[in-house]
Amino acid sequence: MRNAIVHIVTRKAVQRASRDHLLVEKCIHSQLSAEMTKEDPDIQILLDHAKDLYSSLLRGKTTLADDMLCDFDQTREGYREEET
Repeated sequence: MRNAIVHIVTRKAVQRASRDHLLVEKCIHSQLSAEMTKEDPDIQILLDHAKDLYSSLLRGKTTLADDMLCDFDQTREGYREEET
């Protein structure tokens, strides 16, 4: 009991619960992603793009506006190819 009080006072209990929650969430997300890519392999392309975008955003190499403009240009080019 005394040990529990020390953990609560030092916020270790909250830190551990938060860490455990994040670990469980990461595991569930990984399992869900694996299941989704089995059903539709194109989802893996989207997940890879999201991962690359997130990394670029963290490094400051791109902004969301830049990425959206790039996606818009690619979509527009795709429509032009379909018309010809």
